Amino acid sequence: MITNLKSETDLSGFYVVYEGSTNLEKSGWYGISHLMEHLMCKNFDHLQEDFDKDGIDWNAYTSSNEIVFYIQGLDEKVNKWKGEFMNLLGQFNVNKEQFENERNIVLEEYMDCFNDQTQSHMLNLSRKLFNDYDPIGLRSDLEKLKYMDCLNYFDLQYANPSKIINVSKKNKYKNDSIDFAKRTLDKKMEFGNHDVEFEFGNEFKDKTSIAILSPVIEEDFAYVHFINAMLSLGLKSPLYQEIREKKGLVYYVHCYESRMNNQGINTIATQTSNKNFNSVVDSVKEVISNPDKYLTKDRFNLVKDYYKVRMQKDEILRYKNVNQWINPEGWSVYDILDTVKMNKVKEVYDKYYKFDNFYISNDKKEFKK
Repeated sequence: MITNLKSETDLSGFYVVYEGSTNLEKSGWYGISHLMEHLMCKNFDHLQEDFDKDGIDWNAYTSSNEIVFYIQGLDEKVNKWKGEFMNLLGQFNVNKEQFENERNIVLEEYMDCFNDQTQSHMLNLSRKLFNDYDPIGLRSDLEKLKYMDCLNYFDLQYANPSKIINVSKKNKYKNDSIDFAKRTLDKKMEFGNHDVEFEFGNEFKDKTSIAILSPVIEEDFAYVHFINAMLSLGLKSPLYQEIREKKGLVYYVHCYESRMNNQGINTIATQTSNKNFNSVVDSVKEVISNPDKYLTKDRFNLVKDYYKVRMQKDEILRYKNVNQWINPEGWSVYDILDTVKMNKVKEVYDKYYKFDNFYISNDKKEFKK
């Protein structure tokens, strides 16, 4: 089913929905729908820099009833990419090494969920009430899933989307714009009741949050924001690539600033297993200590282009005007876009990003590296 909705602004959205999800799973496969969402997202890795340049936000999520992939952005940019977006959802381009790495990432995410006592009780209650598993699945099944299981699930689930929702100001979505794989469902899954296993957070006591902190003064805040984007914005960012994609040590890693009166705190945040703590810290240090390798001119231009497009969207939604009322002049990254230079970025980087000056804390202790 294709649904066209008219947008009242220059912002558009394109959503591809696959029905089924966890109700297509069988014993031994619990969690495969969510894992497949991760694996299918690998299809877009090579487009990430192009998406960033065009200000395209994209993501996916798995619920109990459907798997949804979507792109959002300025109307003309979404219309530029939605055909390619659909085409790639008809392909399974993941190799066995990528499968193993992504499964480790999903297992890290799994432990994140059950390390939270409130969330673990909520998930377990859902299992008891509905006699079924949530999209995060069952750890024992995730650990045993094979590459061929995912190939089989792809044939079952990704033959055709159940819904396509196009939100656009002027352009209609047409059937003939999709070069989509024409496969038919020829497999049936067996359904039935099963004994539900409960899991609680104390099983994952080795899970630890990591915060790498440094102070920032007001005059440099916008530049620190820009540098943080160079380090952690998007799937091709240096921190994401080195720690998650190449090593599979964490589910997420990002940089952000906490604003105060005339100063702030800069944070590099992630979460991992206790056994991976030193590896994660060393990996962050490797990136932070090598700006010439990771903070390239191409990365500088990509982040600058991203915020220029983002500023257009924020102006449409009036976020920029609100931001100017809330924050003093010079704190927003938008204030420096017309004047920011690579040499100034390096100057601010040298001032704040010496790894020995960061404070590192986890859930149990705080120490200076």
